[in-house]
Parts: sequence; C-alpha cells; structure tokens
Amino acid sequence: MKYTQVRADAFQTLQMNAGIIVDAFTPSTGEIGNILGATTGGFSFASNPTYQDFGEDVDNVPPNTWQLKRIQYFDPAVSGTFLTVTPARAKNLTGAADVDSGDGSHIVPRNTLKAADFTDVWVIGDYSDVNTGENAGYLAVHLMNVLNTSGIQWQTTKDGKGQFSFEYHGHYDLTSIDTVPFEIYCKSASGEPVNPYVMLNKHSITIVEDGTYTLNASVYPSGTSVTWSSASGSVATVSNGVVTAEGAGNTIVTASITKDGVTYNDTCTVVVTAVSA
Repeated sequence: MKYTQVRADAFQTLQMNAGIIVDAFTPSTGEIGNILGATTGGFSFASNPTYQDFGEDVDNVPPNTWQLKRIQYFDPAVSGTFLTVTPARAKNLTGAADVDSGDGSHIVPRNTLKAADFTDVWVIGDYSDVNTGENAGYLAVHLMNVLNTSGIQWQTTKDGKGQFSFEYHGHYDLTSIDTVPFEIYCKSASGEPVNPYVMLNKHSITIVEDGTYTLNASVYPSGTSVTWSSASGSVATVSNGVVTAEGAGNTIVTASITKDGVTYNDTCTVVVTAVSA
C-alpha cells in the first residue's frame, strides 16, 4: 500500500458539481452577485502561459534552461454553454455591441471595441466536504477584463433547448500592466486550506563536493518555522535551506513544519558528485 494510499483528507479537497458563472463574488463572505445564466455540461477554465526561451539560440546553452525561461503573458479563459439569454447577455456574447437606446430588445453590433465591453467574471465551484451553509467551501477563479472572443453562437435542436456557446478571455490592463488578469481562491469550509503544508521549490538537485545550493520552502500558515534535516550528514548538511555538499553520494533533505501537534514535510533528493581530478 506504499504507492496506492489515499490521503485521509482526499474527500475534503474535491471540487464537486458543475459550478456557476457570476458577475461578482466576495471571497471573504462567499456572497455571489448575479448568475450570468443557466449552463449545461459545466464549464472549462484554462490559463495558458506563453513562454520565451532566451537561451534557445545561444551557443553552448541547452534549450529549456530554467534560468533563461520567461513568461510573456497568460491567456486565462473560461468556456461553456449558456441555456438562457437576455438582451444584456446577448450584448455581452456579441462582444462589441450596444443596446438600442430606443428599444431595449435591439442589440446593435459594432466594429470597434469600447472599455465597457470588458467586464469581470467569476467562475465558482463547490469545494471540500461541506457544500451548504454560510461557511461552505469553494474554488473560485476571478477573470479580469473579459471579452467573449468567440462571438455570439446560437444552436437550436428539434424539441430541445437553444444553446449559446461562450469563450471568455481575460485581458491585461495598460494602467496595471504587471497584474496577471486572473486570480484563484481555494477555501475549505473553515475558510482556510484543509491542511497546513510545506513545499520545496526543488525535489532533486545535484551538487559538486564542497558546493552549496539554497532550497526555498513555501509554507502555510505563512511564517511557520521550518525545521531542516539531512538523512546523511556525511553526504550533505543543511541549515536554513542552504544545502552543503560534504562527500560523494546520495541523501534526502527534509523540510518539516509542525502545526497543532501534527508534522508536515517535503523532501529533496540530493546527489553529490566528486570533484573532478
């Protein structure tokens, strides 16, 4: 059962049901705004980063060297199908359009984009083993400055319901160019992640004898003290995340935190190679 065990909290960290898409959400209270429409088949969210490799054309530098990798931009998007439509939603799905000031049922497309065409949306799903009440858990993604880039699509079926596909993409804002146009909230019924955690930035490293490497540990709750240890001090020692190679061989470096009497840890395999003669 070493490799087939399920964590005890596995069913407290499941995202359940189809979720909803709304125009506003308050993470601190779980209060939602207006539901944009009834959906079918759930929705699909993805955020695809575009990378640039500054070392790909540099002599003697292998492709995909992590120190030379940069993110150019993210393209967060949520797609799905609405079953309901209103004049306001038809305008939104069209992308660039206005509602006729003299006839609220008349949607007039245009060839230019306006600031008002870009709005925020939230996609929210039930999360954890508590899905009812004021303290229900949720997984929520906030997409900023979204536009339905697929245009309005209306599909009818015999003896069925009309369907309206959408594909909302988040966009950057020139007034805050460093703000990535999406953010994620993952809260259990208590309003916090189910368990504390410690997570290392590397899970395997190779060092030459007498060399060092600094491991970084992300922890929750923030500020929790980390205890470091090495399974073999003759191979490598560790202090405050700084791994020092002592002799050729392999060892395991462990970062641990303790919360409410329970210890959580993460490990890194350290390979120490001998200095070339």
